[in-house]
Amino acid sequence: MAVDVRPVRFDYDEPHRSLLIEWSDGAAHHIPFAVLRRACPCAACKGEPGYRGRFNSDPELHPGEDELADISLVGAYGLNTVWADGHNTGIYTYQRLRELGDASA
Repeated sequence: MAVDVRPVRFDYDEPHRSLLIEWSDGAAHHIPFAVLRRACPCAACKGEPGYRGRFNSDPELHPGEDELADISLVGAYGLNTVWADGHNTGIYTYQRLRELGDASA
């Protein structure tokens, strides 16, 4: 992804249970909520030294874990998600969102 490619719009696509992202280069992606949640980059989900992480220990999604409750910008580099189960510590960089979008296309 080019350094200057950024989301120009992001929104919920409830009928498809996905996050819609439209990019400054004209591309558009629908990232399924389940894919987005499993890709959460926080230490609790991905793990850290001495800790395996939520999805390494139990790869199944539980009720509320793939229900996106809120999204917000984080600076000029990413999005934060809040899930219906209360999880809110994942910050997805624009580069990572683009990777997820390309892989989900």
